[in-house]
Amino acid sequence: MKKLKQLILALLLVVASTTAIAGWVEIERFEDGMRVFVDPATVRRSGATAEVAHLVRWGEAQVEPGYPPYLSTIVRTSYDCAGKGEKYLASTSYAGAMGNGARVVSDDKAVEGWYSISEASLEEKLWKIACGVK
Repeated sequence: MKKLKQLILALLLVVASTTAIAGWVEIERFEDGMRVFVDPATVRRSGATAEVAHLVRWGEAQVEPGYPPYLSTIVRTSYDCAGKGEKYLASTSYAGAMGNGARVVSDDKAVEGWYSISEASLEEKLWKIACGVK
């Protein structure tokens, strides 16, 4: 029985560690070392709107007063597929890279209105992924 519990625990750890990074696909890299990834499996569509999560891997540790430094942030954004707009939903920043480590700070204060998306921007790349635009 003890060996079975150890095997189950080991399998759960393997699954958890591979799912933490398996879905992230890099879509942008900046000169300052910041990299942006998206997980296509997080796309959720409903009518003319869609949501997707993206991960920002900061080039340098980010520091906010009153919080420990963090190296990555996972952001949830909603997209207006017909009107080419976006609105922030929530984010969580982590001490480690790629959404690993302790949660440092979370923000779930969704923005009310839609913001226009500029041509050839990171936001347009995310909009295309979320809305299935080629």
